[in-house]
Parts: sequence; C-alpha cells; structure tokens
Amino acid sequence: MSKSAHSSQTILNEHEHKKLQLHIRTIEEESGIHGLINTLKELVIHTIQGRSDKDGNKKKSVIRGAFAPTTSSHATGTKGLAQALVKNLEYLFGITPQRTNAMKEVLTIPAWQKRVVMLGLVERLLSTHTPVNDRTNTFEAVMYILGNLGPDKQDFANELTQPLIKVYEDDFPKPFSNFVGQHFRTADGSFNSLVSPDVGKAGSYYHRTVVSKSLANEQLPPAHIVFERLLKRPEGHFTPHKSGVNMLLFYLATVITHDVFYTDRNNPYRNLTTGYLDLSTLYGFNRADQESIRQMKNGLLKEDQWFDKRFVLQPSGVGVLLVLFSRNHNYVAKKLQEINENGRFSFGPDKHLKTSQDVDEELFQTARLINTGCFANVIVHDYIRTILGVSQDSDFFWDPMASPAHPVHGNQVSIEFNVIYRWHAAIGQQDEEWLNTVMATMGPYLRHPSSAESSSSSSPPNSVAQKPQIGQQQPHRRGDGDPNGTDQSIFESLIPIFNTHFAHATPEEMEKGLPLAGAHRDPQTGRFNDTDLAKLLRRGYTQVAGQLGGGLATPAALAPYLNLVPMTTFEDFSEKVEVQTALKELYGTPDKVELFAGLLVERSKVVGLRLPYTISRAILSDAVNLLRNDRINTQEMTPANLTNWGFQLTQGEASHHGRILPKLINLHLGKANPNGEPPFTDKELKNLFSIPE
Repeated sequence: MSKSAHSSQTILNEHEHKKLQLHIRTIEEESGIHGLINTLKELVIHTIQGRSDKDGNKKKSVIRGAFAPTTSSHATGTKGLAQALVKNLEYLFGITPQRTNAMKEVLTIPAWQKRVVMLGLVERLLSTHTPVNDRTNTFEAVMYILGNLGPDKQDFANELTQPLIKVYEDDFPKPFSNFVGQHFRTADGSFNSLVSPDVGKAGSYYHRTVVSKSLANEQLPPAHIVFERLLKRPEGHFTPHKSGVNMLLFYLATVITHDVFYTDRNNPYRNLTTGYLDLSTLYGFNRADQESIRQMKNGLLKEDQWFDKRFVLQPSGVGVLLVLFSRNHNYVAKKLQEINENGRFSFGPDKHLKTSQDVDEELFQTARLINTGCFANVIVHDYIRTILGVSQDSDFFWDPMASPAHPVHGNQVSIEFNVIYRWHAAIGQQDEEWLNTVMATMGPYLRHPSSAESSSSSSPPNSVAQKPQIGQQQPHRRGDGDPNGTDQSIFESLIPIFNTHFAHATPEEMEKGLPLAGAHRDPQTGRFNDTDLAKLLRRGYTQVAGQLGGGLATPAALAPYLNLVPMTTFEDFSEKVEVQTALKELYGTPDKVELFAGLLVERSKVVGLRLPYTISRAILSDAVNLLRNDRINTQEMTPANLTNWGFQLTQGEASHHGRILPKLINLHLGKANPNGEPPFTDKELKNLFSIPE
C-alpha cells in the first residue's frame, strides 16, 4: 500500500469525526464510564473475531506489521488487551449497562477507526487499574496513526492524546509525599507526613472526631456516685473473661495505649507522645529522651532500659514487654553491624559514614526502625487477631497496612480514642489485689505529687531521677523536639517510694535503670534476671482477664482516677438489672447518659475480646487509621531501609503464621526456666493470649 493510499485511509473526515464523538458522548451520558468500558469490551471481541470488510476480506491491523508486540512473558496484542479489559470489568464488579443505540453504531464504524479509538482509551484504562504491558507497542501504534491525520484533524488527535498524556502525568502521584533520605522516624514523631509535618508530633493537641450540638446535661450526677453504681466491681465479685483471654494480652494493650496516649497533667487537651505506634515508651518522646537511655556507641541502648517512667507503677509484666523490645533493639543493632550488608555500617574518609559517631547514629536509627517493625507485627498478627476472635495460630490475618491511602496524611490521636481505650474492667484478680496494695500506698502521692517530691528529696540521687544529658556531639536537628527532654518529674518523685515498698532494688541496681517489682538487675551489667522476667510474663499468661462490658466490673482502687466525659432503652445498655436501674435513676432518659459511663456498661460482643459494641467499632476504626496513616510503617519498611536481614526479621516466622512474638520470647528469654528451657512451650506459644487449658 502506498503512503498516500494509507494516509487517505486513516484520515477521518469532519462528518465521521463529529459522528464518532457524538456516539461517545451519548454513551457516556446514558451509561457513564461503565458504558464506555462495555463498548471497549465489544470492540475487543469484534477485533479478536476478525471482522471482515464489505467484500468479505479480512482486514490487516496496522499494529500486526511494524508494531507487532515485542517478546514478553505476559499476554500481548489483542489477547492481552482482552485479558486486561476483563480485569477492569472485574474491578468494576462486572457492571454491564444496557447497550444503547450509540454503542451499536460504534460497533459498525470501519475497523481501523474502531482501532484508533479502542487503543487510545484502553491505554488510559489499563494505566488506572492494571499494570501496562508496554511491549504491546500500543502507544507507538497510536502515535503512528495520529501522525498521518494531517493538520486539519489535530482536534481529533488532541482528544486522543490528552488521555495518554494524563497517563504519564499520573505515574507520579501528587502531592509528593515521600522523599529520599526521610525513612527514619524523627525523635518527636514530626515529619511522618511530609505533606503535614506536624501531624502526630509529640506535644501537640488531641484532635476531636465527634462534634455534638446537643444541650449539655445540667444535672449530671457526681462522678463518685456514677463510679459506685455503674462501674465499681463489687467486693469479692469477679467475672472471668468468657473467651478465656488472659492478662498477658492486656499487658500488651497497656504498652500500646501508653505509646499513643500521654495526657499532659497540666493541659488535658495535649498529648505528650506521638500519634504513632513507634515504641516511644521505650525510646522517649524527643531527642533528649532518646540520648538519656542510649549508650551512644554502636547504636545500642543501655541494658534493659526504657524511658517512660509511667510503666514503673504498672503490673510488672507490662515492663517486661518493654524489656523484650529493649533487648531486641540491641540484638538487631549488633546483628546489623556483624552482617554489615554492602558495607553499610563501615566508616572512613571515603565512606558515606565518616566517624564512629555516624555509625552509632545509623545503627541506632536502623535498629529502631526494625524494632518498631517487629512491634507492628505483634500488633497485627497477635493483638488484632485476638480482638477479632481469630486464632493466633491461623493463616488469616487482618492487615490494615497493606493498602495505605495516598498521600499518607499522618495520624493525630483523637480525644475520643483516649476516652474509650479504658479497659480497667479486664484487670484480673491477682493484679487487682496487687493494684489495691499499690494504690493504698501510692494513692496519696498520686493525688498530691508535691508530697512525693518532698518525701523523696532526701533520697540519694540516681540515674532514674536525673534529667537526661544531651550528648554534645549531636547537634539539634529537625524532629528532635524539646531539647530539655520530657518532664516526668512527677513519676520520678514516685520511684523511690515505689522501690522502697515494692521493687526493693539496691542503689547499685537503681544506678543501672528503672526498677521492676519482682525482678532484680545484675549490678554489673544492668540486665534483669531472665528467670524473674519469665515468671512475671507467665503470671499474666496464666491469669484470666475480667469480662468487659455490662458495668460493675472496674476495680475499686481506680475510682479517683476516672474522668467522666459528657455522652433505646436502658435495657439496651446492659443485661444487668442493677445497672439498668442505676442508669434510670442517675440520668432519667437514655440520651442523657454520659459517654464514658455509657460506653463501659454497654453489652459486649459475643466473640474475640468481647469488647462493648460501640467501643469495638471505634477501636478498630481508630486502629486502622492509626496504622494506615503511618508513612514509616506503610512505605518505609523496605529491604533497602531495613537491610535484607532486618526486613525478613519483621516478617515473622512461617512456622508461627507470620508472628514474631514467639521468636522474641525464645530469643531474649530462651533459657529462663531453671532447667534451661524457654518460659513457654511450643504449644503455649501458639496461643499466648488465652489461659492454658
């Protein structure tokens, strides 16, 4: 075929052009994008079937010559197009609109015209929902055809090329939300979202999710009366958790809640921790905090140390979990330096890292990233599975981080999330007894912190009560936060009193780090005794938690520390008649029941963690947003950032269905039993959050 003959064949006259555009507009008006997709499907079918011309001769496609597909392992040509279109139709749930007259007419236009329209639109669709196989040479074929249209047909050419230009523009999502060299977490949680860098920063304000315009209840009952009649666990009364969930699960829950909630005692609207599950309780809430627990060499933390002093007053099993992650950090840092993948942690004048201080920083930040990846694994594979009622020893897991939104906006913890995440009713009997004793001793100091400060002022100074010292070699940088460190003076003042009555650590132990009731440190190394730690973990493992929901289940010792926040029948709240009666007498009508009290006395779900219904929905919604809007967890947990070894570690073990918690326990407490065996059997590790049978 001569060039002039080919050109004349490929030029649309004005009438044909307008008619074609009219058909497309009509289809889109009558059936929307689904109609266009369905029409394209029909066009592909007609092409595959090899429609004949008016003389019965098969038409030769322009792309079967010079633009034949290049070798590819994927389906190419019309077969590839058809397969891709089927995927798009499946993506759109197989919606097939009624065929219009315009659709029918498009199917009757000359084959080469159909080809031009089809290839241009298909390219646009494929780039949206399925990968583009560029070896079909579709783009090149369209450019060849458009190149023969002539100057008077540029409007038609522009209409076909604009969607293709959009394809290339959309290859790079906007706004840009990820930059090279931004893969480490900042000390204070800022710049997690590069679009909104202050979102989730330690020391920022809680956000508010719900805006209520209901009139305030002007006759609220006194808080202590609400606690007595609706929440307080009657003396000698305990309802075991119906799913057999143990306190070890709630030790982990305590780590999680303290990681994202740290309300400023001087300003209840301000959150002193970050909005991310980043083990801030271990590492601290700013750079000064971090350096106070670092060895400042080889990326290591001080042995068995953590920053957040609030954990000293918690049941000791909670602190043991932090010790596990502290040990895991040092294990990871040592392993990274030992493997030294691609010389990443070498230093010298000709290296990326110039000094030993540079190596320390790179090892610390990489180990921290891997350690928080392990923490996220425990949350997804163990914690969430238990909440949903799925066995930890199951192939199924619900992964909120699999498909993050774009851009990742960051997470700011809501004040409502803080209110509902109060599961004190779950406290087991042993921990309740311990808590009653602690609160009887420490209660006056908690209510009047100044008395604790004066009481402990005569105590010899120790490393716990000192302000963190900032390493002079480390300049202040973006994301460092408060250069003076987080003010935990209230808890610092309580530690000597708590140690005297409960932990009984020697001055030499106290110099090495924070105390744990029931465990002792080696005064030389600072490490806790493994057998002590294992006993504290097993105490939580063998102790059944309390049933949540329904009311009248919160230990009495917590009465002074519950802040009630202002919230179709009373029978809807609880199955307990005494709770229904109390609600009616205290509030009059259901719509006047306060949010906090109403949430805690609501009926529980029937499986899994058996949370009250509203709390369960809110917890999962907040958890999904918390995880999916964490840029570090969703986009930076890559082999390039973690190293190949570190990335594989965060993926857990296939033998434990992707879980890493069993490995951490065996790795860091592997010979804790007197007989030299791990603290848990293989059978127990399969279901750590249920009491043993």
